[in-house]
Amino acid sequence: MVEIISTIILFLIVLSALVLVHEWGHFFAARIFGVHVEEFGLGFPPRARGWKRNGMTYSLNWLPLGGFVKIKGEQGESERDTDSFAAKPIWQRIIILASGVGMNCVAAVVLLTIGFSVGMPTAIDGPEDEAAGMSQEIQIVSVLPSSPAQQAGILPGDIIVSLDARQFGRVSEVQEYIQAHNGQEIAVMVKRGSQEVLKKITPVILEGGTPVLGVGLTKTAVIAYPLHRAFVLAVRSTIAIAVSIVTLLGTAVSRLAFDGFVGPVGIATYTATTAELGFGYLMNLMAQLSVSLAIINILPIPALDGGRVLFLLVEKVRGKSLRPALEQAIHVAGFMALIVLLVAVTIRDVAHLIAF
Repeated sequence: MVEIISTIILFLIVLSALVLVHEWGHFFAARIFGVHVEEFGLGFPPRARGWKRNGMTYSLNWLPLGGFVKIKGEQGESERDTDSFAAKPIWQRIIILASGVGMNCVAAVVLLTIGFSVGMPTAIDGPEDEAAGMSQEIQIVSVLPSSPAQQAGILPGDIIVSLDARQFGRVSEVQEYIQAHNGQEIAVMVKRGSQEVLKKITPVILEGGTPVLGVGLTKTAVIAYPLHRAFVLAVRSTIAIAVSIVTLLGTAVSRLAFDGFVGPVGIATYTATTAELGFGYLMNLMAQLSVSLAIINILPIPALDGGRVLFLLVEKVRGKSLRPALEQAIHVAGFMALIVLLVAVTIRDVAHLIAF
């Protein structure tokens, strides 16, 4: 019970921090362009306490799930007021809407810079890196949907401890062992956080013609870098994370296969497990979540920032905006669809958690 409560608390702290960073982006951009911010809230209503300062309300709310910014004229009202969002040029409104996404990307760079400077798991492939690294491990970086590994409950981030009680020092040795046991059950011991779990998995022949478990492997080591190099690596890693997420989304949409995505329950589980591995690991996960939040929000889906930007682009082309009531109805419909999707993913995550 204590472990469940600590997992929930840690998840809420991580999620709230990333959402607040996102909202700060909207807040700062609005202030730069002279748009009045009516309220900046920590958590979601009902309100617990509120303070007014310089015409703006700072609120502390009961639902600890991030926060929100209430901007004057965001729903199209107060169009004649110069400090209203609705009165600003379209390009300024787009920047205000997109600033949350930009801030999440900046946060990812900061988190990764900290992580690389204190020591973070890094893929190693050369003798020099291997000599510099500590805690060298063979890590699972991806799990193929509907593969034997996925069906057994293997997750990205798991560490391979042994196969049939045999330990290996190289990724190639693990792959060769799996390929030599086509159709034969292998006892796979993985480490997840501080726990070791035994899974019995039978390799199968998938695309490529060689027996596989359906996992992507890399050898990692915890390596600390000087601050200037850590920053460069952080920028590169943030770009790489964004590209991989966009690629994954594109593949999922084209194949209508979303097994690789997780909801709040899955993220909470990953967060708790990652925190046990160390500070650098947690920074890495938070950076990935921050980039994920940015990309999801910029998608042209009603109710998200990207959907609102899309409506502004339509307004630019048409020369006038849609009727506020119609636009609001579309956003509400989009929000309800997202809630249904979230519930469905959560149910699946709970089922996987129970199975594991």
